[in-house]
Amino acid sequence: MSNITLILISLFILLWFYCLASAIFNKFKNEKEKIFWIIGLVFVPPLSFFYIYLKKDLLES
Repeated sequence: MSNITLILISLFILLWFYCLASAIFNKFKNEKEKIFWIIGLVFVPPLSFFYIYLKKDLLES
């Protein structure tokens, strides 16, 4: 694999870990949504792109 591919894969894995940690440790407005996002992020890692954009609406201020 080329270096660019390895860098992109590494960045995606870091984003996934960040989103998963955020979903686990932050307080959501609705606990059912928290469970949905944690399970979704574990089994469908590309959901992390959606989580980044929806994070403001999901978490308590």
